[in-house]
Amino acid sequence: MMKKGWMMLGTALFAGSLLGGCAEKDLVGLSGDEMIEKVVTAETKPASYYAEGVMKVWSDDKLSHTMHIKEWVDGETGRKRTETEENGNISYAVNNGTDITIYEKETGTAYSMSVSAMGQQPEQTQKQMLVDQLERLRDSHDVDMMGQEELNGQEVIHIKLMPKENGTLSISSEYWVDPKTWMIVKVISTYGDEKSEMVYDPIQYDPEFSEDTFVIDIPEEVDVQNLNDLSQSSEVSLEEAEQALGQPFLQDMSGELELSRMEMFSSSGEFGRDEVTLYYVNNDKVEVSLTVFKAPDENVDDTLLPDESKVEVRDTEGSYMKSIRNISWTENGLRYSIMGENEEWTKEKLQAWAKDLKLPNQP
Repeated sequence: MMKKGWMMLGTALFAGSLLGGCAEKDLVGLSGDEMIEKVVTAETKPASYYAEGVMKVWSDDKLSHTMHIKEWVDGETGRKRTETEENGNISYAVNNGTDITIYEKETGTAYSMSVSAMGQQPEQTQKQMLVDQLERLRDSHDVDMMGQEELNGQEVIHIKLMPKENGTLSISSEYWVDPKTWMIVKVISTYGDEKSEMVYDPIQYDPEFSEDTFVIDIPEEVDVQNLNDLSQSSEVSLEEAEQALGQPFLQDMSGELELSRMEMFSSSGEFGRDEVTLYYVNNDKVEVSLTVFKAPDENVDDTLLPDESKVEVRDTEGSYMKSIRNISWTENGLRYSIMGENEEWTKEKLQAWAKDLKLPNQP
């Protein structure tokens, strides 16, 4: 259950930060597509705010987490501070625009990494991230405007996003949004047998921030571990990849697609590993990628996600995720994952391509 629980947690927290600060009015009565078009084309100013909230997570209808959250967001610079408390354990996270620092008071551990390592640009606004999210959901979800309601003494607009198909990124969400600032004041997300609810109250707009607001006071005895140093990726040769994995591994030897490059992502720490990805192209465009790493020996969460189903791959049991066109399986001590880059890569095509994979020295 942990795999899905953290996905739900990340989804809800991500949604709250994405949608804050996109000002848009006159949304009542718009269709979902009309609302998306208005947000996409609107010229908006990101909001600055201080907010307190409570997040609850349920698993199998049982309340599993209750977190009290405080957020400080500077819309002009993109800086953000978050404090999370659960059962007396407090965690701090600060994004100062260039670096992200996390400090867990209970365990006395701290980490830092660059914003660019997270795949985000420091200058990217909340509205830009929102537009990216809405564009991704446009085809897979129905967006319904449920009307105007009152929540915690303020007028809000209720929006519902429902997946068009079961098993296709099957996260259903409901948002209660302040139409003056486009700040989400409440969000409920459901993902299989997991459910999360986040409610902000109170919310203070345009607060004054001090220079210390976006700095974490970490004790001198705590070693701040740089996560950028724990992982690295580089282009490697076949020999280097085989040496890292400890054995030869399956590849596409048909010659129908061209192997563009082979990259290895190496990470250290408790869950560190070497992960090799091969990119196959057609007309200089990536068609499919093949990722290989040593299969974990134990503590594997094999719970299937709602979008994940069991399939047969190379005469063994594997899994398939329709939303990302991915199949995975374990063979001879290695974990394989194939991801198609376009809609032509159906489950059947992925299975057929996997079936034809061979070892480099295999006739």
